[in-house]
Amino acid sequence: MATYPYISGQAAVAQAFGQLRKSSFPPKVDAGYLQRFNIAPSNESYIISILKFLQLIDEEGNRRDENVSYFFGGDPGFQSGLEGTLRAAYGQLFDEMGDALDAEKSTLSNWFRAADKTSELVGSRQAATFLALAALAGHGEVPTSRPAPAKKAAPASKKAQPRRKPQPRRKPESRTRRPWSLRLHRWMKQLPPRRVVKYPRGQGWV
Repeated sequence: MATYPYISGQAAVAQAFGQLRKSSFPPKVDAGYLQRFNIAPSNESYIISILKFLQLIDEEGNRRDENVSYFFGGDPGFQSGLEGTLRAAYGQLFDEMGDALDAEKSTLSNWFRAADKTSELVGSRQAATFLALAALAGHGEVPTSRPAPAKKAAPASKKAQPRRKPQPRRKPESRTRRPWSLRLHRWMKQLPPRRVVKYPRGQGWV
């Protein structure tokens, strides 16, 4: 188990300390307290470990009144008080490296790996966590969370128009030719009625 604390997202460290200053460091700090302010979601235990390592809270999460007085003052007093806390908690680091507050991350990472027998990833995170605390003490740039990318507005969906049922095609009417005899018969029916005419030599139809 690593001796020196670490966390993957350093912005959570700045957020946690900012909230502790804003709320005048409550009597008890636990996972529930961090969850109320959405600090280090699913990583609350890492923040708790950092606070315990710095002797700001005890094993039950209770505030150590003798070590948190600088949380109740302005920025200069807070930075000075936090620097003193770091020098006490990371005593071996300062003894071996001198003024570690302004050291490079790669140098710190190598030191943590050798001192704690940790992997390259853990050593890098231990160094980044130390630098985040150093920045809060006035040495470096305080890490901030990246703004979430703006979501692209979904294009307005066109209303689906109801499908028209396909109309059945009408079969073209085929003109059937009537038989010649039938047309003749109809034509003869339209003729005026015939009458018998008598001629001198006989009779005939007219």
